[in-house]
Amino acid sequence: MGIFSFLSKEDTLYFPGCINYYKYKENFVLYKEIFGKLGIDFVELDEKICCGVDALEAGYENEARKLARKNVDLFKKNKIKKIITTSPAAYKGFLQNYPQLIPDWDVKVENIWEIISDKINGGIKNKTEEVIAYHDSCYLGRYCGVYDEPRKILSLIGYKIKEFPYSKENAICCGSCGGLPRVNPQLADEIARDRLLQAKRIGVKKIVVIGFDNYQLLNKNSHGLGIEVVEMSTVLAGALGLIEVKTVVESVDEKGKEMEETDDMEDDMEEGIKYG
Repeated sequence: MGIFSFLSKEDTLYFPGCINYYKYKENFVLYKEIFGKLGIDFVELDEKICCGVDALEAGYENEARKLARKNVDLFKKNKIKKIITTSPAAYKGFLQNYPQLIPDWDVKVENIWEIISDKINGGIKNKTEEVIAYHDSCYLGRYCGVYDEPRKILSLIGYKIKEFPYSKENAICCGSCGGLPRVNPQLADEIARDRLLQAKRIGVKKIVVIGFDNYQLLNKNSHGLGIEVVEMSTVLAGALGLIEVKTVVESVDEKGKEMEETDDMEDDMEEGIKYG
């Protein structure tokens, strides 16, 4: 599995998503290490592909269909039968959009969070009793109904989850979906800041999210609010002993540096993503 996938007979593809490929590469590696620690077998493809959800939601259905067909042909060539993905947008795309775009789509899309929740308990090295909020991704929650599995994972690690006033089926978007940060960045920032202020009002200093679109927008707007935003890869890696667990103060102090690096990495990602 992983770097030795060419020796493997596994037929489950790990698809990280474009933002993981091109921007949050360290977390891409972390997720692979997490899978290895938990005994989750997977293969990788040499080709870095886009699932096409962004193109589809921007109204470019023909381009999205062509990209989906290209991906399906690639999956067939590599004998891929199942997909796991840590990208909420890709999960929604493969699960719901591909069956509509591609008549012969027959790849099983598995819920990686259910798999992790079933496997993590025996591997936890660092438990916590920290109080947090969990933000429901629109793609995972509203579209795909994945609410309980991430919360189960966090609870097994020891986190005490304090729910937002609007959560699960009633969760409010953080502003990162549907390309909003590209077409109206000011509105996206306002929505993200409102979500962060909700956390502040309920007395929570840390928000856990799944997906780096959510992480990027919330983290960008959390500066000065005293709220730490953490993606699930970091939570899992810390619990499994793969990385050192940082305090809230250490994480918040690093935000300024991370925000300074954002523009350069955005340019790299835009250059790397190709539709079709």
